[in-house]
Amino acid sequence: SRSFPAPFPRLSQRGMADAKTEMPAAPAEGTMPGAPVKSDATDLKFETTAAPTASTQASTPAKSSLPSSPATSDKPLFKSSSQRFPWAWLAPWMVLGFVEGFLFQKVAVVYPAVLADQFVFRNWVVMKFFVSAVGFSMLSQAVLSTLAPEIFHNSMDYGKTIYGAPRVIFGCAVLGVGMAIAGSGPSMFMPAVAAGVGETGWLLAGGLGAALLVAALDYQGIDVTAKGIHSLSRSVSGVLEERANKKVGYPVLAGGMGLFMVVAAVVLEILVPYKEDLEQYGGVFTQEYPADILKQPSWPPMLVGIAAGSAQLVVRQVSGDGLGTATSFTITVATLTWGKLAPGKGLQESRKNWWQPLFILWIVLGALTASALGPELEGAEFDGRGLEKGFEAWKMALGGFLCIGGARIAGGCTCGHGVSGTSEMSLESFVGAGAIFGAAIATRCLIEFV
Repeated sequence: SRSFPAPFPRLSQRGMADAKTEMPAAPAEGTMPGAPVKSDATDLKFETTAAPTASTQASTPAKSSLPSSPATSDKPLFKSSSQRFPWAWLAPWMVLGFVEGFLFQKVAVVYPAVLADQFVFRNWVVMKFFVSAVGFSMLSQAVLSTLAPEIFHNSMDYGKTIYGAPRVIFGCAVLGVGMAIAGSGPSMFMPAVAAGVGETGWLLAGGLGAALLVAALDYQGIDVTAKGIHSLSRSVSGVLEERANKKVGYPVLAGGMGLFMVVAAVVLEILVPYKEDLEQYGGVFTQEYPADILKQPSWPPMLVGIAAGSAQLVVRQVSGDGLGTATSFTITVATLTWGKLAPGKGLQESRKNWWQPLFILWIVLGALTASALGPELEGAEFDGRGLEKGFEAWKMALGGFLCIGGARIAGGCTCGHGVSGTSEMSLESFVGAGAIFGAAIATRCLIEFV
């Protein structure tokens, strides 16, 4: 089969991200004792092995960019997700999905003009939301890695997976172009549709079209979907150790960076209050806010950042995975084709595939509730720039196509690479987040000013 794009780094062949292997009786040569491996039953598990042999020591890197895996004798405060009743994660996901969908609508990031204007710096709503989400995600994972190290290691993906920088940069740049055109991103598709925002239904059509095309190309042997190699990923902590010759533990690094980003979001809110930021859109944003908070047209953007970031603490404990949304389109294609396309991703193939669709279902319910309880935001009474002007159906469909297509190529979206990956200290995810925003800013500037 052909690889797209190329070249990609060849690393340790201890397993591809989508490979399914049985739990070995002993670690293969070159495998770190205690390192997570794939398993059909519970995805990532930990091996219980004796001390490393001479050959193992010879093939093991001298420096590890990941925090060391916990010994099997450790007793974390939380039980491993593999020890839970299979459906125990449903209730937390429902609550978190509802809250996130509710807040997406209340902070107005579901409206295309708000996101698109961020890329030309007319407002700072999305930046406050994103920076606070990454910050609280880092803080929550620093806590989880300390209190429940096994759960933390089992749930990590980007921090121990290599997709290849060329692929990540290219895919994330495509995603960023789509966001600039549509004024929306994968995490905001369903809340926008649920809130009845303009032509946002076309986002889903474009996204499903991209997922179908990518799955069909994969089926033909053209490897478009990112298939990362599970290895000791090059991380921020690894670079610091290599360049400064000083090892920094993950909890300290993630906690420090997370605190810095939260403070940055707070300072940004102080400098540019969200109410003043939204007055340019006219209508109810220019009127006095009512005492009833449910009737207020918007809430501080940091609230959805706090909810999305802090959710990592619960999400990883109960589902064994980090936050993400773009894969739901591939799950839909796999389910509708009964596993013919995107095999292993169908709802009928594994209960592991149910978490994103269920999460998104409750995001929809949350956005619907917020929309029903809040004031009308878009209508004839608007005398400002408006929230939906200039975002026709074709732009939504094209943007949705590019967003999901780019996410499949890169192995993650704004939520995957941007929030989960960066909080796992993956260098590829930091580069990918930069590519998303860089491409989005360049594209929006071309649309607005050229």
